[in-house]
Amino acid sequence: MRLLLQDVSPSSQAVAMRAASSLRTGITTLYRRANLAPAVLIVACISFVAHVLVGDNYGYFRDELYVLAMSQHPAFGYVDVPPLVPWITLIPRALTGNALWAIHVISALVCAGTIILTGLMARLLGGARWVQGLAAMASATALIMMISGSLYTYDVFDEFWWTLCATILIVLLRDERPRGFLAFGLVAGLGLLTKETILFWGFALVVGLLLSRQRRLLFTRWTLFGGLIASALVSPFLIWNAFHGWASFQYWAGYSHNQLGGGSPLAFLVNQIVVMNPLSVFFWGAGLCYFFSKRGARYRVFGWAFLILFGLFTALQAKSYFLTPAYPPLFAGGAVLVGTWHVRIRRWITVYAMLLALVGLWLSPVAIPVLPPNVYGQIYGKSSSAGVSVSNGLPQNLADRFGWEQQVALIAQVYHSLPKDEQRVACIYTSNYGEAAALAQFGGRYHLPEPISGHNAFYLWGPQGCTGQVLITINIAQENAAQAYRSVTLAAWTSCENCVTFENHAPILILRQPKFPFSEIWVRGKHYD
Repeated sequence: MRLLLQDVSPSSQAVAMRAASSLRTGITTLYRRANLAPAVLIVACISFVAHVLVGDNYGYFRDELYVLAMSQHPAFGYVDVPPLVPWITLIPRALTGNALWAIHVISALVCAGTIILTGLMARLLGGARWVQGLAAMASATALIMMISGSLYTYDVFDEFWWTLCATILIVLLRDERPRGFLAFGLVAGLGLLTKETILFWGFALVVGLLLSRQRRLLFTRWTLFGGLIASALVSPFLIWNAFHGWASFQYWAGYSHNQLGGGSPLAFLVNQIVVMNPLSVFFWGAGLCYFFSKRGARYRVFGWAFLILFGLFTALQAKSYFLTPAYPPLFAGGAVLVGTWHVRIRRWITVYAMLLALVGLWLSPVAIPVLPPNVYGQIYGKSSSAGVSVSNGLPQNLADRFGWEQQVALIAQVYHSLPKDEQRVACIYTSNYGEAAALAQFGGRYHLPEPISGHNAFYLWGPQGCTGQVLITINIAQENAAQAYRSVTLAAWTSCENCVTFENHAPILILRQPKFPFSEIWVRGKHYD
């Protein structure tokens, strides 16, 4: 260590010290200008540390593996998501080789940013310091937001961009300076490069403004310029789609047909209460009251926007988490309303805040990998998530972190059991992107060829030169395989105690003697959903 220190020149040390000093000064200045309550930063720091400490406990989540696979294929778009998160993933890939702890540090940091913005919105709405802390607490203890913060996927970034857009809009409405639409357009553009669902937020805000007294702020050149900025940012993704058969539009058509539907309006409302932390219904309900009150009339757009989104997602029978990013403004507004109540009533708010924190703590093992799976099952019992059956009681957001490398190791056993001449031409074909992404992440350790799949982005990446003469498949039914191959051999079954059920006891087949050219088989296997 002493030798390493001696190798660093005095000038390098001076530069590093100046950089650290500048960073510290910048953070201090930003904090003072924001005038945030210390409680907001404390809550955000607790959330960040909690996510980081347990982030390495289980394994990679299905969608995390998929994002890592996307980062190996840099592009201006992918079938099911825009390119920003895979681009960001190039940073941990370059620094750590996509270590699990590294990507979870990023998601924990973004989640903490959303919590801080929630407290900042409460301050901008006129909330006292304890009110800001209360708003941050509501955001940090929301079950679905805890889940997002524990996973390196698009949702945690999506929540951040929605909340930042809301923060900018509050400043714009407070100061009545439509020039703020330039910053709004920039953030909205980044949101569109993250996940297309921010379009719903933009639509709801525009309609909400039209229904409010601030509608005149929409009809300025700054609104147009902000829209042009957002359009310019997302244009590479649109151009990519134009050159790839509008793949993202095909995906959303398939998603809406296969993944949405089946829930009643009452079920959607009940799900909102559950996934946002049951006790927080008091808070976001108060937020709605605030925005429709005389005190919150200037910011009524957020009340209208939430109701519009609630009605829209109910009509579409969307999944409950679609509405999640719209809650931080309600938490901020609810906290501000509570802050206006009589002092005697406010005393009970301390009790409520403690109960909110305790319920959040109780629910945290459902959201983040805190407990060993067998202990989780004993305490919380069996559950399911988004209609996905799970093993050993774990919800899907936790169960989908198990079994991936064991699955790859089993496929490797089958592959290496083939004669050498068959190994040279054998390909590995998976039923879904999770299995293919796991092979992309772990396959190199087992000297396996690149995986191929007809699911989403993997279809566009092509068959990787596969001739289809010998095919090893995972999770393809034997009767389906027999439609394209004359020889179908069951080689193994997967076994994973804690993974999602449809990855447990999945068949691994060896297919030989194709009935059709592989180009035809490949096209038949395409599915965007």
